[in-house]
Amino acid sequence: MCSGSWLSLPAHRITAEGVYRASAAVDSVYIDRLLPAATVSGGDFTAYLMARLGIRRLPPDFRYRVAVAGSQIRIGGRVSELPAEARAALNPLVVWLAPEAWLEAQVELVPAGREAVRFHLRSASVEGIPVPEPVLASVMAGVGEQYPALTKTGRDLLVQIPPGAAMRLVDGGVTLVGPPATPAPP
Repeated sequence: MCSGSWLSLPAHRITAEGVYRASAAVDSVYIDRLLPAATVSGGDFTAYLMARLGIRRLPPDFRYRVAVAGSQIRIGGRVSELPAEARAALNPLVVWLAPEAWLEAQVELVPAGREAVRFHLRSASVEGIPVPEPVLASVMAGVGEQYPALTKTGRDLLVQIPPGAAMRLVDGGVTLVGPPATPAPP
Protein backbone atom coordinates (compact mmCIF):
# COMPACT_ATOMS: atom_id res chain seq x y z
CA MET A 1 0.00 0.00 0.00
CA CYS A 2 1.20 3.46 -0.69
CA SER A 3 -0.43 5.56 1.99
CA GLY A 4 1.32 5.63 5.36
CA SER A 5 -1.89 4.70 7.15
CA TRP A 6 -1.92 1.40 5.26
CA LEU A 7 1.65 0.28 5.82
CA SER A 8 0.96 -2.06 8.72
CA LEU A 9 -2.45 -3.39 7.59
CA PRO A 10 -2.89 -6.65 5.68
CA ALA A 11 -4.74 -5.74 2.48
CA HIS A 12 -6.78 -7.88 0.11
CA ARG A 13 -7.54 -7.61 -3.60
CA ILE A 14 -11.04 -7.05 -4.97
CA THR A 15 -11.64 -9.81 -7.54
CA ALA A 16 -14.50 -11.32 -9.50
CA GLU A 17 -13.81 -14.66 -7.80
CA GLY A 18 -14.29 -12.94 -4.45
CA VAL A 19 -17.95 -12.34 -5.30
CA TYR A 20 -18.47 -16.12 -5.46
CA ARG A 21 -16.52 -16.86 -2.27
CA ALA A 22 -18.43 -14.20 -0.32
CA SER A 23 -21.79 -15.32 -1.78
CA ALA A 24 -21.07 -18.91 -0.73
CA ALA A 25 -20.32 -17.77 2.83
CA VAL A 26 -23.43 -15.56 2.99
CA ASP A 27 -25.61 -18.41 1.72
CA SER A 28 -24.02 -20.97 4.09
CA VAL A 29 -24.57 -18.78 7.16
CA TYR A 30 -27.73 -16.77 6.45
CA ILE A 31 -29.73 -18.76 3.88
CA ASP A 32 -28.94 -22.47 4.14
CA ARG A 33 -27.71 -22.19 7.75
CA LEU A 34 -25.06 -24.83 7.20
CA LEU A 35 -22.51 -22.85 9.23
CA PRO A 36 -23.07 -20.92 12.46
CA ALA A 37 -20.54 -18.28 11.36
CA ALA A 38 -17.97 -17.52 8.67
CA THR A 39 -15.36 -14.85 8.05
CA VAL A 40 -14.90 -13.38 4.57
CA SER A 41 -11.80 -11.38 3.59
CA GLY A 42 -12.27 -7.65 3.17
CA GLY A 43 -11.48 -7.85 -0.55
CA ASP A 44 -13.98 -10.65 -1.19
CA PHE A 45 -16.73 -8.93 0.77
CA THR A 46 -16.11 -5.62 -1.03
CA ALA A 47 -16.39 -7.44 -4.36
CA TYR A 48 -19.68 -8.97 -3.15
CA LEU A 49 -21.04 -5.54 -2.18
CA MET A 50 -19.97 -4.11 -5.54
CA ALA A 51 -21.92 -6.90 -7.26
CA ARG A 52 -24.96 -6.01 -5.13
CA LEU A 53 -24.63 -2.45 -6.44
CA GLY A 54 -24.92 -3.80 -9.96
CA ILE A 55 -21.26 -3.67 -10.96
CA ARG A 56 -21.24 -6.76 -13.14
CA ARG A 57 -17.66 -6.89 -14.31
CA LEU A 58 -14.59 -6.37 -12.17
CA PRO A 59 -11.50 -6.06 -14.33
CA PRO A 60 -8.93 -8.82 -13.66
CA ASP A 61 -6.28 -6.15 -13.10
CA PHE A 62 -8.32 -4.12 -10.60
CA ARG A 63 -5.58 -2.93 -8.28
CA TYR A 64 -7.53 -1.32 -5.45
CA ARG A 65 -7.01 -3.00 -2.09
CA VAL A 66 -9.12 -3.39 1.03
CA ALA A 67 -7.90 -3.44 4.62
CA VAL A 68 -10.19 -4.08 7.57
CA ALA A 69 -9.03 -3.13 11.03
CA GLY A 70 -11.04 -2.37 14.11
CA SER A 71 -14.32 -0.72 13.15
CA GLN A 72 -13.21 0.48 9.74
CA ILE A 73 -12.86 -0.72 6.17
CA ARG A 74 -10.28 1.16 4.13
CA ILE A 75 -10.32 0.95 0.34
CA GLY A 76 -7.52 2.55 -1.61
CA GLY A 77 -5.60 2.82 -4.83
CA ARG A 78 -4.44 5.20 -7.54
CA VAL A 79 -6.81 7.24 -9.70
CA SER A 80 -5.37 5.52 -12.78
CA GLU A 81 -6.32 2.12 -11.30
CA LEU A 82 -10.03 2.92 -11.10
CA PRO A 83 -12.16 0.99 -13.59
CA ALA A 84 -13.75 3.23 -16.24
CA GLU A 85 -17.24 2.87 -14.68
CA ALA A 86 -15.98 4.02 -11.27
CA ARG A 87 -13.97 6.85 -12.80
CA ALA A 88 -17.09 8.06 -14.61
CA ALA A 89 -19.21 7.90 -11.43
CA LEU A 90 -16.56 9.80 -9.45
CA ASN A 91 -15.67 12.17 -12.31
CA PRO A 92 -16.50 15.41 -10.44
CA LEU A 93 -13.83 14.46 -7.90
CA VAL A 94 -11.18 12.65 -9.96
CA VAL A 95 -11.21 14.78 -13.12
CA TRP A 96 -8.85 17.24 -11.43
CA LEU A 97 -6.48 14.67 -9.97
CA ALA A 98 -3.22 13.33 -11.34
CA PRO A 99 -3.43 9.67 -12.43
CA GLU A 100 -0.95 8.67 -9.72
CA ALA A 101 -2.92 10.37 -6.91
CA TRP A 102 -3.81 8.00 -4.07
CA LEU A 103 -7.55 7.76 -3.24
CA GLU A 104 -8.78 6.23 -0.03
CA ALA A 105 -12.28 5.66 1.33
CA GLN A 106 -13.07 4.89 4.96
CA VAL A 107 -16.24 2.85 5.46
CA GLU A 108 -17.87 1.77 8.70
CA LEU A 109 -20.39 -0.97 9.44
CA VAL A 110 -23.26 -0.04 11.74
CA PRO A 111 -26.47 -1.84 12.77
CA ALA A 112 -29.62 -0.65 10.98
CA GLY A 113 -32.40 -2.33 12.93
CA ARG A 114 -33.06 -5.98 13.70
CA GLU A 115 -32.71 -7.19 10.12
CA ALA A 116 -30.13 -4.98 8.45
CA VAL A 117 -26.67 -3.51 8.62
CA ARG A 118 -25.45 -0.35 6.97
CA PHE A 119 -22.13 0.17 5.23
CA HIS A 120 -21.54 3.91 5.54
CA LEU A 121 -18.90 5.92 3.68
CA ARG A 122 -17.55 7.97 6.56
CA SER A 123 -14.86 9.88 4.70
CA ALA A 124 -12.54 9.93 1.73
CA SER A 125 -9.10 11.37 1.17
CA VAL A 126 -6.75 12.20 -1.66
CA GLU A 127 -3.04 11.78 -0.91
CA GLY A 128 -3.97 11.62 2.78
CA ILE A 129 -5.87 14.94 2.71
CA PRO A 130 -9.56 14.61 3.62
CA VAL A 131 -12.03 15.47 0.86
CA PRO A 132 -14.07 18.41 2.21
CA GLU A 133 -17.50 17.28 3.37
CA PRO A 134 -19.49 19.52 0.95
CA VAL A 135 -17.50 18.15 -2.01
CA LEU A 136 -17.83 14.55 -0.85
CA ALA A 137 -21.57 14.97 -0.20
CA SER A 138 -22.14 16.41 -3.67
CA VAL A 139 -20.11 13.76 -5.50
CA MET A 140 -21.68 10.89 -3.58
CA ALA A 141 -25.24 12.22 -4.11
CA GLY A 142 -24.51 11.93 -7.84
CA VAL A 143 -23.28 8.36 -7.31
CA GLY A 144 -26.48 7.61 -5.35
CA GLU A 145 -28.54 8.67 -8.38
CA GLN A 146 -26.64 6.20 -10.59
CA TYR A 147 -26.83 3.24 -8.20
CA PRO A 148 -30.35 2.72 -6.82
CA ALA A 149 -29.14 0.14 -4.27
CA LEU A 150 -27.47 3.02 -2.42
CA THR A 151 -29.37 5.55 -0.36
CA LYS A 152 -30.01 8.95 -1.95
CA THR A 153 -26.88 10.31 -0.29
CA GLY A 154 -24.80 7.70 -2.14
CA ARG A 155 -22.99 7.03 1.13
CA ASP A 156 -24.98 4.12 2.54
CA LEU A 157 -25.65 0.58 1.42
CA LEU A 158 -28.19 -1.34 3.49
CA VAL A 159 -27.77 -5.11 3.64
CA GLN A 160 -30.54 -7.32 4.99
CA ILE A 161 -29.64 -10.07 7.43
CA PRO A 162 -31.92 -12.63 9.12
CA PRO A 163 -33.49 -11.67 12.47
CA GLY A 164 -31.08 -12.52 15.28
CA ALA A 165 -28.08 -12.68 12.90
CA ALA A 166 -25.10 -10.34 12.97
CA MET A 167 -22.33 -8.98 10.78
CA ARG A 168 -19.12 -7.64 12.33
CA LEU A 169 -15.84 -6.23 11.13
CA VAL A 170 -12.80 -8.15 12.32
CA ASP A 171 -9.16 -7.59 11.47
CA GLY A 172 -8.82 -8.61 7.84
CA GLY A 173 -12.48 -9.21 7.06
CA VAL A 174 -16.15 -9.41 7.85
CA THR A 175 -17.61 -12.08 10.14
CA LEU A 176 -21.12 -13.30 9.42
CA VAL A 177 -22.96 -14.78 12.41
CA GLY A 178 -26.10 -16.77 11.75
CA PRO A 179 -29.26 -16.52 13.78
CA PRO A 180 -29.59 -18.71 16.86
CA ALA A 181 -30.57 -22.26 16.03
CA THR A 182 -34.23 -22.99 16.57
CA PRO A 183 -34.95 -26.16 18.52
CA ALA A 184 -36.46 -29.02 16.57
CA PRO A 185 -40.16 -29.65 17.26
CA PRO A 186 -40.82 -32.47 19.77
